Amino acid sequence: MRHAAPVTSQAAHVPLWIDLAAVAVGGMQGGGFATLAKDERNDFDVLGVAVFALVVGLGGGVVRDVLLGQVPAALQDDRYLATALLAGLAGMLLAEAIGRAGRLVEALDAAVVGLFVVVGCLKTQSSGLPAGATILLGTVTGVGGAVLRDLLAQQPVHLVQRSTPYALVAILGAATFVALEGVGASDAVSSVACLVVVFVVRMLALARGWQSPGPVVGSAWRRPRG
Repeated sequence: MRHAAPVTSQAAHVPLWIDLAAVAVGGMQGGGFATLAKDERNDFDVLGVAVFALVVGLGGGVVRDVLLGQVPAALQDDRYLATALLAGLAGMLLAEAIGRAGRLVEALDAAVVGLFVVVGCLKTQSSGLPAGATILLGTVTGVGGAVLRDLLAQQPVHLVQRSTPYALVAILGAATFVALEGVGASDAVSSVACLVVVFVVRMLALARGWQSPGPVVGSAWRRPRG
């Protein structure tokens, strides 16, 4: 009897240029963050620039691949490490210019999240997992690097703070990808739609000051006083 090939091998069908583009944007953001993030607790050196470039550029993808039971792509191909490090160097050199352009930083962050969500969705779907897993791992890929960045920098983890929607936007983008795939759209259409949704909703949220909803502290079950 012929055995089916392991589903994990199908993940290689994701175009390499999409993966490296996401790594490059993330690495640039990480390098710029380490250059500008100086406060009473942090004053990062050149090695810190490299570390944050690797963490933001590769962190979410490494977590995703481990959860998929795969050797992380970043450890199988040196182009991932080289791309993250070179992008981190570019982010360091351009940090002051980027820092003066607030909207550009916000747009870069939205692009990072969108690109990583797309890659996460494509790789999870290629592994034969269901829609729920695609949304979950697409979101993990999108925000995982930022979570690791915040932990290393000893900052509040932005993912779980009541602020401008971040993880919620990633979930919305991943859900868009899954919905379009479910009605027969091509990977290209689903990917572009996912990226557009993440980018546009994130930028609108920033421009209009939207905040993620806070927890309900029992008020829904409180009886009105008579």
